[in-house]
Amino acid sequence: MKIKILVLICSFMVLSIKVHGQGFAIGRGATMITGLASFTSTGYSSGSDHTSVLTITPSINYFILDHFFIGGGFSYSNQSLNSGNITGLAIGPEIGYAFGKQDSKAFPYINAGWNFQSTKFDQSFYGLTDNNGSGVCFGLGMIIPLRSHVGFVLEGKYNKLNYSELNESVDVISLNFGIVGLLFK
Repeated sequence: MKIKILVLICSFMVLSIKVHGQGFAIGRGATMITGLASFTSTGYSSGSDHTSVLTITPSINYFILDHFFIGGGFSYSNQSLNSGNITGLAIGPEIGYAFGKQDSKAFPYINAGWNFQSTKFDQSFYGLTDNNGSGVCFGLGMIIPLRSHVGFVLEGKYNKLNYSELNESVDVISLNFGIVGLLFK
């Protein structure tokens, strides 16, 4: 798993060297290639339960106008519980708006999207089976350029997932961090 993450990080850095687009990071014609991750580990005082969740979310967005982007991405999550495992895959489009000027030290942004979600439960997790659903998400983040074409990203996100087979919805709030390749002239 560590090797896959290292390969992903190196890929973003190599891709960020290939420059095209317009004159600044959030200008018309620019592209953002982002890789986000989050990890949660929860233990209970009784010592009987432990939960770990790892989520990896790559995306690509294109600025169709200055500050305004469209794109898409996918998300992989793995949740381990004492008695089972849940694996989720999501894919979908997103739109957003980034704030800042050409000489800004950081670029705050907002985004919204829709996802198709597929979740697989192993059989030891309360006997549940695979489920599909969809959801909406809203994010608020900050891009902090480290070099002219590579930056650090911090993002808070809210997801509302609806599972059709379970007739159930799930609310997810996450804090994600990662890197971004900023492709522009």
